[in-house]
Amino acid sequence: MQQFHPILRGLAARLIPAFVLVVVASISPKALALIDVEAFGTTLNLPNSLPTGTVISRYTISLSEICGSASSCPRQFVRLYPYGGDSSAPGPLIPTNVSGISTRLLMNGVPMPNRYGTDGPVTSPLEVQLVRDNRPLKAGNLAGVSYFPAYYFVCPQNGACSLWDPGRKINLRATVRLVNGTCSTPDQSVALPAMVMHKLKGVGSTGDQSGTKGFALRFDNCPPGFARVGYMLTPIGGPAPNFAGALPVAGGSTAKGVAIQITGTNGTPATFNQSLPLSAYSTSTGGTYSIPMNARYIQTEATVTPGTISSMMSVLVDYQ
Repeated sequence: MQQFHPILRGLAARLIPAFVLVVVASISPKALALIDVEAFGTTLNLPNSLPTGTVISRYTISLSEICGSASSCPRQFVRLYPYGGDSSAPGPLIPTNVSGISTRLLMNGVPMPNRYGTDGPVTSPLEVQLVRDNRPLKAGNLAGVSYFPAYYFVCPQNGACSLWDPGRKINLRATVRLVNGTCSTPDQSVALPAMVMHKLKGVGSTGDQSGTKGFALRFDNCPPGFARVGYMLTPIGGPAPNFAGALPVAGGSTAKGVAIQITGTNGTPATFNQSLPLSAYSTSTGGTYSIPMNARYIQTEATVTPGTISSMMSVLVDYQ
């Protein structure tokens, strides 16, 4: 499930709630030419309050699994089977056997319909998504109903994609459990102190502690029952500066040659676009948790122009 909210807004940043996601999986080859991919593992623990349209979970199939050692491979034939049944459907969104959850397959970042091939070569990993649909959300099992219960066939050709062709047969197997509630993350403003220019000594410099402001990501009233709670930090805006943990400079900023960098309390730059575990979470008791972090300036160009600067990031909370 994917909801993005502004988090750091420059000198006055905000931490705003977010929920969702879930990724768990295993891959097991079989003897047939079409190799089975088992997506989403054995159990998905989901909040019972997911809004329609939410991306609940993502499973990635690496480019090497599709193309081998090549950096790309020819267009792929794709077949979509609702409910993991025998009849194909146009897609790209097809229903699963769990009420309230549909699925889609992204190739080169684009949801794929039932078709005889992609528009061009495959150049990036495939992604299987589970999406909240407008059916009532209920617990259940995603497993397909056919004798060959795949939801997707993916083959490197423009013809029939049979069990004896090379490629992947993507199965959804997980049992879906519903958990009452989610963590909440309260609104919060973070104002960095002003810094005089001469403390920035060159590109990559972060000055001294006078320009650093501590804050905490908060996860309040997390319910028990999830196997894992994680979070992902994602920059919002234009291209990010070429420095780890640095956020894009938002429109309206007047300072030049400087950005805002997010770090841990030990100064290590934050990791973006990767789910990190909320390690303190207890599946038996739930609870309220916080992760201390810092925001500071970082010089990104040889010349710094004084002024104000603002940036944004989002937090995505994921549950398994």
